[in-house]
Amino acid sequence: MTSLKIALFLLCLLFQPLLAEEKSVLFTVDMSKLLRSSDFGKNIIANNNAARQNLQNENNDLEEKLLIEEKELSELRKTLSIDEFRPKALEFDKKVTIIRKGQREKEENLNKKVRREETDFFKKIYPILYELLIERGGLVLVDQRNAILWDNSVDLTDEAIALINQALVSGIKTN
Repeated sequence: MTSLKIALFLLCLLFQPLLAEEKSVLFTVDMSKLLRSSDFGKNIIANNNAARQNLQNENNDLEEKLLIEEKELSELRKTLSIDEFRPKALEFDKKVTIIRKGQREKEENLNKKVRREETDFFKKIYPILYELLIERGGLVLVDQRNAILWDNSVDLTDEAIALINQALVSGIKTN
């Protein structure tokens, strides 16, 4: 029952501009669009996509080399005894295991880096969002992913992107 009261209260705040001549105290913003559409966010995404592509290219090169080595090992199997072949096969398996582990660690580190950079992006834009909210006379800013319905008059996303582009232009760099 309490959650229903809270939801109704938030809906009243959300639709306040529609019900009266007063300004809204509740605004929305599309946080993922801020990342995707601001210049600073686009730069983060582009750099991370390039890093992912580089890792994928490295994985493809390693896979190609290992396939060639595996084929050579299969050919050797025809001419070697089991006692001669077994150490070579075990060595190859060990090498593959080490490479897989190393590439998996690189991928995990890249994923951590991506999450950290996205978190840093949002930390940097919170003061900008707060300033915009205060400027518009708002008290609450809600991510649109957490809102069910809203009127476009309370959406600050495009204004926020413009302010982010102005404020964070010096933070744009390529890796």
